[in-house]
Order: sequence, then structure tokens, then C-alpha cells
Amino acid sequence: MTGDTLLDMINSRGGNPNEYSDIVPGKVISIAPLKIQYSSTAILTEDFLTLGEHVTKHTVKMTYQDRSDDGDIKRTETVTIDQSLKVGDGVLMLRCSYVKFWY
Repeated sequence: MTGDTLLDMINSRGGNPNEYSDIVPGKVISIAPLKIQYSSTAILTEDFLTLGEHVTKHTVKMTYQDRSDDGDIKRTETVTIDQSLKVGDGVLMLRCSYVKFWY
């Protein structure tokens, strides 16, 4: 789910903005399957979680200027960024109470 979709859902709901969501800290306790603990007894499973790209392994295209003796050369490369969650990682989650999911 993208941020735009989340924003559309929030805007279509109406009501008091303070009722929309909370920011909740948690800790990754398992990767496969993904489980995040957010209180002494509450554990979220993959079914309730939506991960942002910044906590996954993904590829991006990067364009940059490469300097050489012959002048600057514009280069584009595909790189892999791996910021996957690991057991023990602390996370901040956005809890969306009205649709029962966590981002």
C-alpha cells in the first residue's frame, strides 16, 4: 500500500484526525514468518503488517556523474539495497485503527 493510498483512506474517513492512527514502537522477534512484538503480550504477524520499501531488499536505478580524465560521464546503474528487518530490530509502526493494519 502506498502512502497516497493511505492518505486517500484517511481523507475519505472523516471524523476527528486524532482518531486516525497512532505511532507505536515494536521489536522484530521473527523473520520467517515476520512477527513484531509491540507490548509484553501483543504480537503482530505478516497478515496485519504492510512494509515500506525502506525495510526491504530492493533494487533502484541510480544516475550519477562519473569523473574521469576525459571529462564527466553520466552513468546509470541498477543497485541492490538491503535494509531487510532482522531479529532484534526496533521499529516504529503506524497503527491505522479504522482499517486494522499496521505500516
